Amino acid sequence: MYDYTQNYYKNKDNTSREITDLDYVFGIHPVSKDIRKKNDIQAIKQSIRTLVLLNHYEKPFHPDIGCDVYKSLFEPFEGKFTENMMKRHIHNVIDNYEPRATLKKIEINTKEDENFLGITIWFVPVGEIDVISVDIFLKIVR
Repeated sequence: MYDYTQNYYKNKDNTSREITDLDYVFGIHPVSKDIRKKNDIQAIKQSIRTLVLLNHYEKPFHPDIGCDVYKSLFEPFEGKFTENMMKRHIHNVIDNYEPRATLKKIEINTKEDENFLGITIWFVPVGEIDVISVDIFLKIVR
């Protein structure tokens, strides 16, 4: 896979670019009356959260993107096997579809009796040295 993070995040002056994405809440900015934006680390966090919560075949024309974390909530829990499978899926989707982040660690906390799944993902944004975490909590509501 081509590493397009080398030059993509640099301007002509060799300074880093600002990373921006649309805020999925689609709130209106009070001054500019435009849709709000997520910048830098918040944009990467939003992207990682979206990739992890996306199931296969949910994204039109890209059936290969997804982790199937929601599906695993409804499957019988097999202990470490299920956790390792989910970690592998999360690792693959972030490595393949989020070039702005370098994955460091994934931790999965399950409470089978409460139908709870907590995922914590640690990553380093491209061009940064600090480790950032994203928390994703899922619970089956009956």
